[in-house]
Amino acid sequence: MKLLTPIQIGNLEIRNRVVMPSMTNNYTKDGYVTQQMLDYYEARARGGVGMICVEDGIVDFPIGNNAKNPVSIDNDKYIPMLTKLSTVIKKHGARAAIQISHAGRRAGRVSHENGCMEVTRGMIPVAPSIVGHPFPGHVVPQELRIEEIEGIVEKFGQATRRALEAGFEVVGLHCAHMYLCGEFLSPWANKRTDKYGGSLENRLRFVLEIIERMKKELVNVPLICRMNGQEPEGGNTLLEIREIARRLQLAGVKAISVSTGFGAVLNERDFISAEAPIGTPEGCIVHLAENIKTGITIPVMVGNMIRNPEFAENVLLENRTDMITLGRPLITDPDWVNKVSAGKVRDIRPCVSCCQGCVGYIAKDLPITCIMNPVAGKEGDLSMQPVPAEREKKVLVIGGGPGGLETAITAASRGHKVTIWEKEQQLGGTVLLAELPPRKNELKKIRDYFSHTVSQLKIEVELGKEANKELIKAFKPDAVVLAIGGQSITPLIKGIAQNNVFLANDVLRNNMTLGEKVVIIGGGQVGVELAELLGEKGVSVTVVEALPSVAGDMSSAVKVLLMFKLEDYNVRLLTNTLAKEIKANGVLIERNDAEEFIEADSIVIAVGSAAQTSLEAELKEFVQEVYAVGDCLKPGSILGAVHDGYKVGLTI
Repeated sequence: MKLLTPIQIGNLEIRNRVVMPSMTNNYTKDGYVTQQMLDYYEARARGGVGMICVEDGIVDFPIGNNAKNPVSIDNDKYIPMLTKLSTVIKKHGARAAIQISHAGRRAGRVSHENGCMEVTRGMIPVAPSIVGHPFPGHVVPQELRIEEIEGIVEKFGQATRRALEAGFEVVGLHCAHMYLCGEFLSPWANKRTDKYGGSLENRLRFVLEIIERMKKELVNVPLICRMNGQEPEGGNTLLEIREIARRLQLAGVKAISVSTGFGAVLNERDFISAEAPIGTPEGCIVHLAENIKTGITIPVMVGNMIRNPEFAENVLLENRTDMITLGRPLITDPDWVNKVSAGKVRDIRPCVSCCQGCVGYIAKDLPITCIMNPVAGKEGDLSMQPVPAEREKKVLVIGGGPGGLETAITAASRGHKVTIWEKEQQLGGTVLLAELPPRKNELKKIRDYFSHTVSQLKIEVELGKEANKELIKAFKPDAVVLAIGGQSITPLIKGIAQNNVFLANDVLRNNMTLGEKVVIIGGGQVGVELAELLGEKGVSVTVVEALPSVAGDMSSAVKVLLMFKLEDYNVRLLTNTLAKEIKANGVLIERNDAEEFIEADSIVIAVGSAAQTSLEAELKEFVQEVYAVGDCLKPGSILGAVHDGYKVGLTI
């Protein structure tokens, strides 16, 4: 495979064409690399990747921070831990790179919880112009003075020196995602009238000065640059972007990493975000890399939504790019490259671009994890590593959803004899319903992976088998795991027993026809995704939500696309609204201290689910070990179910 062949960046050979790009993980402490971060990156280096580009090293901490807990490289005190980081990466044959950055105006994010600018520790951010970042909760920045610009150029130079002293073999300059360098490059953010603004030549000046300063430190060490392949209206055109890349090569850059987007909640239609959430086409920005590649001769790398090895190989064979940046898939499965090399592609844990544990956790200032990888960020935690069972146990898992399947796989891999009972005719549980709304069919990859792994481990599966106390007792298990899912909540609303009232899960499961007008009570993820599904079919939909906003349980990267679709289908979203009474022809609601009647053919209840724990107590009478995982224990997400299942699988 071309994907696995070496390539040169400058004078440095990379063992294959897979690059782990910079991704914030929130594992640092006060700017320092931590043991958690060392373990995380070492696992990916051990997994066979060609080069790892460590997340943004901030050249001016904290005013240049891109997140609440970034890596800092603005002081020599950080060098020892950075040295440990480059060492663990190189130890396994991967090349160690670090991207250095200043977040500019994007640093000025106000916390939803306390109204403080926690990212910058209260400092007002800086930018080329007094133009705020177009995200909710961002403050207007200060415009940089000439002497301040010169000072930042020097900070990039000093950061480069520290990177080399720490043993990094490649240094990256972050000019993408509308951080400070990208802000200077783009007329969308740069409104200056001096030598740093106006013409493309002037807008390039800041970045070229930084490169010139970095090159004084970079003796025989390649410099790579990450840049946006597209910008929104008012930004650089595709021709200007191609010219920027050409000028970067002339300035001494040895490779270009192509990205896009300015964050997860840019409300601009048809603009591809850096997060490329679920439903985004595979290879969604390869054409942007091609545009850049036509004007330069140095290697180009691209990713954003490349996860399938066959697709990656074809992109390389067609010469549309030279290298593949593999981000979130390496969070999900650190051994992605090794598995491809061994011909075990079906063994790869799939990234489904759900943006829950990665982008979603970053937005909450939490350390990242992954819906499909409970060990992400816990690679050094011995309690999270599977060890052979002391003795084989007969384990019965009741329920073939994500929590039950993860439990079964983990327990079986440790040497237990595992049987799954599933009342439906196929495995999947909640995933079967979650994959039905528009753009969510990628979730089927979760089912495919689990089914394949269950087969590989020779776990016995009995479909169409509903468990009860007598059957379980006759089976004589040593351990029972309840993974039977939650029970849909029916709220106390007058008239809810009407025959025109249905539960959301039943509507999805049975593909029900509900008439021309539908009211959905509950505006969480299930409710709004069902609203889109019905709207797509031409149904007039109203969503009634008691909270101030809908889809509060969704990652903003995924939510933004959904909200566009709800707008397209004229879905009416009523927040801060209570359903008072259901009648045969509609719903009486209360909002803004006034009542309103909404006509409807059908009313759908989507207010969540409750735990089902009654069987657990009964089983403890005759089974020594009884566990509950997923929604039957505590209603939540697929992420919670998988993580619960993994921990129980380690415990049995």
